[in-house]
Amino acid sequence: MPGPSELSSPALGCLDRQLGEALDLAVACRFLSDRARTDGDGLTAVVLERLSSDLTDQAAILAPLARVERPAGGPPLPDGSSSDSGSWLAELDARLGRAALIAQTDAMAPDLEPIIVGLLSALAALYRTRRELLLVSTVLDAA
Repeated sequence: MPGPSELSSPALGCLDRQLGEALDLAVACRFLSDRARTDGDGLTAVVLERLSSDLTDQAAILAPLARVERPAGGPPLPDGSSSDSGSWLAELDARLGRAALIAQTDAMAPDLEPIIVGLLSALAALYRTRRELLLVSTVLDAA
């Protein structure tokens, strides 16, 4: 795989943005997994934990290609005072949908290297499929 010095400026910008998004979502999913487990939503907790792991794996693939490392600050986490699991799941659903759209849009940027287009398209697919799986798991947990 090419290194950061071998990639175009648009490719590096896309990778940096996607790396940040993958890491932010991985942390949020881990937090929400713990919360779902506490709320007794076992299936949702497992799906969120798996999504966090998948996003961490994806970030590990993107990191060597990105220009800079992410700051240690981390993303804002859902409000811990709210007991409405529907609201934090809706927020995560919206974030996954937005991330998929951004990754797919980034993949269509002109002059991107084919390997970067493939990575971005795969990341968009990951967001979409995990979003669907999360929806199914929450419906099953509610039943």
